[in-house]
Amino acid sequence: MYVDLTMALGPETPVYPGYPQPAVLRWTKIDIHGYYSNVLFFPEHMATHVDSPAHFVPGAKTVDQIDVSKFSGRFAAVDFSHLPPRASIGLRQFEEALPRGVELGPGWIVLIRTGYDAYAGTGRWLEHPDISPELAEHLAKLGVNAVGVDAPSPDHEPFEIHKILLSREVLIYENLTNLAAVVGRTGQFIGLPIKVAGGSGAPVRAVAII
Repeated sequence: MYVDLTMALGPETPVYPGYPQPAVLRWTKIDIHGYYSNVLFFPEHMATHVDSPAHFVPGAKTVDQIDVSKFSGRFAAVDFSHLPPRASIGLRQFEEALPRGVELGPGWIVLIRTGYDAYAGTGRWLEHPDISPELAEHLAKLGVNAVGVDAPSPDHEPFEIHKILLSREVLIYENLTNLAAVVGRTGQFIGLPIKVAGGSGAPVRAVAII
């Protein structure tokens, strides 16, 4: 079964503070031009997207330089939607929440449900829980391919978690959605981004196969 984990990208899609609002402009019409098309304007980091190491690490790989094998892998999904705003997800909490029998290692993708996709575009959206530095270091040492959250970020300023993960080439997926459908499960995750030349990130179509 395929589960779509992607937030739609459109003119009403919420953006992280400081980024411009996206635009979708009708460019051609079938009744006039014979075909339908749009022109898109949007930040790299909006809707469901992936952060490349270059987003926070000077001289690191941009999204077009990352081996495509990093954008997929076996996933484990955990649920922390019960946590209060701005809570920190610790290593022990995480290990207790892992699906039974899962042993993370190189190539895995960790999906963390906070439930904050439900608050996208509201003031509460930015009050999401954070991954703790201890947990980020642990996942980086395991060599996982990526960490994904259904929130606009896995942390808040000064973005220590971004720096820990991206400096070790652990990719970060943000603004995933529908993670309730895969919590407690394992399967295959695929999140292929647009190949933006020199991009610090790019929108993706993220799916889980369970």
